[in-house]
Amino acid sequence: MDLEAYRAAWDEDGWCVIPAAVPDADLEAAQKAVDHLFPTAAEMDSGVENERTAPWRASWDAKWPEFPYGSRSLNRVTVHPVVLEIAQAFLRTPDLRLYMSLITAKYAGQSSGYNQLLHADFPNHTLLVPQIDDRYPQLELFIYLTDVSEANGATRMVSRRRTAGIPVECHTLSFAEHGELYEDPGIAAGPAGSIVAYRPDVYHRSVDQVAPGSRRIMMHVSLRPAAAEWGQYQAWGFKGFSPEWHNFVQSSGPTELSLVGFPLPGRPYWNEGSISRVNARYPGLDMSPWRAALADS
Repeated sequence: MDLEAYRAAWDEDGWCVIPAAVPDADLEAAQKAVDHLFPTAAEMDSGVENERTAPWRASWDAKWPEFPYGSRSLNRVTVHPVVLEIAQAFLRTPDLRLYMSLITAKYAGQSSGYNQLLHADFPNHTLLVPQIDDRYPQLELFIYLTDVSEANGATRMVSRRRTAGIPVECHTLSFAEHGELYEDPGIAAGPAGSIVAYRPDVYHRSVDQVAPGSRRIMMHVSLRPAAAEWGQYQAWGFKGFSPEWHNFVQSSGPTELSLVGFPLPGRPYWNEGSISRVNARYPGLDMSPWRAALADS
């Protein structure tokens, strides 16, 4: 994987597609898991209304499954070594925070609504605005769990080189005023396992699927440098009572947990008392890395 070339495209155009980045075994496990979360294309095309199909009839913008998931396979994709390798290369730091992970599905006959307008995501990804000098970049990822083509809902992207003069407050662009940008050739297509990387200030738009028999499922993952505290979407502390949260914590190590705000071993938070109390909250969490760091200090 030539991350230098992909990062150059992300730097210049604001987006790129990294084809088939997720290893096959991890992808297949995640695909089996999403089949429990979403109806198949055939179920949707059948017209049968039940608890699996009803939420997705009117709009793709239903209640999306959010991290941490009930499936360890889906949690693994969120914090996958490939995802972290891309994030560290693009954001140019190993000190990262995960601030969003959710899964969406799109079927024929749904409406993308306002998302069909060219828009930038930063208004609900940061309290501030993207930095022109890139000191605090944020990274959004689409991780494709199905094949995504021009015909079945690939997002349309516009190069940052074409929109550099648009004022930051114009986060949504009308066709009447910016029709030429709607013809940009950027189509974020790729086979299952591909990862689309883009910036929150990149203008993009959704398209509807019209052909029966199609289903587009992707995981949305967003990361930021740890120092960019204004980059926000989901709050992990809010998940603290859920069994999914406890399962994720107790099946993870220091690297994965640092992404959601756990201090790394050796950081000042840790002492005999805090290690013991955190272990009491998460009995299945292997605290040996934290204890070893304390013993070495």
